[in-house]
Amino acid sequence: MIELDKVTLKYGEKEILKQVSLTVRDNTIKAILGPSGVGKSTILKLMLGLIKPNSGRVLIDGADITRMKESELYTIRRKMGMVFQGNALFDSMTISQNLGFFLRENLNLPENEVIRRVTEQIQFAGLEGYENQLPESLSGGMRKRVAIGRAMIFKPHMILFDEPTAGLDPVSSKKILSLISTLRHNNNLGAVIVTHIIEDVFNVADCVAVLYQGEIIFDDVTEKLHNAEHPFIRSILSDKILEL
Repeated sequence: MIELDKVTLKYGEKEILKQVSLTVRDNTIKAILGPSGVGKSTILKLMLGLIKPNSGRVLIDGADITRMKESELYTIRRKMGMVFQGNALFDSMTISQNLGFFLRENLNLPENEVIRRVTEQIQFAGLEGYENQLPESLSGGMRKRVAIGRAMIFKPHMILFDEPTAGLDPVSSKKILSLISTLRHNNNLGAVIVTHIIEDVFNVADCVAVLYQGEIIFDDVTEKLHNAEHPFIRSILSDKILEL
């Protein structure tokens, strides 16, 4: 569904991505692993068309979005849901209102369909009984589940996750990873997970691309990561979590 083809991106004189190529297929979970500040989240922005590369192509279902105008990108973005690292929930809205906001703002749906979809995501995320709570009253893990439900409510083909378990306790992290696995097995969705936590990769990802110094140094099924010879990969296999 998603392909980066020889993408180069610079901020001023600094080259963030150097001829990066990778593919994300339908109904698979792909992790992008690397230390903080290496450009992983930038790749998600490129996939959504929020920024454009200096060179190379970004293809969504075969369409090159680097040549599209902002007005043309709406249909493309509807194919993908985004779960931000900070969740990006509206603090003054209840959980139900957060889930239904973009449906009411962007789709001409009858109210009973909006309510049906909100209820569906409440149940999927295991948040029954919290519909009228404000985000600040929930734990970090529960807020993340709300964000996942909101990303799914448009019925996308792919969900993009930016550091989905960062800052969560082990129990909450396990619940989030289980929810991500459920997306593929029960909903036939694909996912891209940006993370610096290698254990998350082994727990949930079918395949992984390792980004190091602006380049992809590994891109294969997750199990083969153990056999990689690159010194950086050998070091992160020992450390488990990439330090900031």
